[in-house]
Amino acid sequence: ILAGVYDVKNLKLKLRPDEERKYNSPWNIAADFNVDMTFHPDEIITMLNEYEADYHTGMDKEFISNEIYKYTSGYPFLVSKICELIDRKLEKDWSERGIQLAVKTIVEGENTLTDDISKNLENNKELRDLMYALSVNGATFPYSMIDPVMRLAAMFSYVKKVDGTARIHNLIFEECIHLYFVMDYQRKASRETNVVKSDYIQNGKLNMPYVIERFQSLIRNEYRNTDNKFLERQGRLLFLCFLKPIVNGTGFYYVEPETRDGGRMDLVVSFGGEEFVIELKIWRGEKYEVEGKVQLAEYLKTRGLNEGYLVTFSFLKNKTVQEEPEWVEHDGKRIYEAVI
Repeated sequence: ILAGVYDVKNLKLKLRPDEERKYNSPWNIAADFNVDMTFHPDEIITMLNEYEADYHTGMDKEFISNEIYKYTSGYPFLVSKICELIDRKLEKDWSERGIQLAVKTIVEGENTLTDDISKNLENNKELRDLMYALSVNGATFPYSMIDPVMRLAAMFSYVKKVDGTARIHNLIFEECIHLYFVMDYQRKASRETNVVKSDYIQNGKLNMPYVIERFQSLIRNEYRNTDNKFLERQGRLLFLCFLKPIVNGTGFYYVEPETRDGGRMDLVVSFGGEEFVIELKIWRGEKYEVEGKVQLAEYLKTRGLNEGYLVTFSFLKNKTVQEEPEWVEHDGKRIYEAVI
């Protein structure tokens, strides 16, 4: 019953100004708790079977259970919350769209989970820096409990162990954390993006090439005197800040966790019944740029899409790549490529 609650050692943790964090007791009675409390897809199906026996919605239970797991990684509160929202607030829309709307409601709404994420990131700079590195910059760190900051992140269930490295626990947490950093940057930054949503929407459809073109123009005009280290660290966050007001309200986006690494982030945007895949990456040379197209083309195949977008942040003073975005063909896929 108390799984996930602070254990004794965390209740004894004191945060004192001008001192290291210290445990103020020589004893600790906390015992290891290694029971897997997450729901797996087959367990989610069991719950859906019981629901379907009562309501006869005709949902595809296997698909719905896998979609719920995709966004939650089985985190019990999130599994329950998605189902509750679909049942009570979204007219029993047991579809991919219904799940996306439920996820969007959780991420952008007011609830104890998002309140806690915001509070914990505000109150602990080391935790905030770790989550920024993992979520925005795609950094890789060993999952080791010898690191007190990693241990704190694991205690809050913000991270999990995947092949020995730390990953954000689930897509909903990742989107909550992204939103926190986007809102934090927009609130503190002196620059305003001044995005007019209607400029990018035509007949209810998102003009993604124009979004990327205007973002490139913004970076060149507004950030041309900014040092490269700042742009390398903040480039992807700036794109999320630019994109959010455009898709806000009717659209939805998330980062694909299976394809990310330190130099690459695949962003999946859903808007107006269409899906867009944008690969954001740091320039590492011509060889890696070609690999980026290969990776994007392969990922587009898995999603049944014919077009994708490749945005590369290059901070070389002497660029030899194209100055303007352009459509290129690779392995039967059209890729809109922009170097910023």
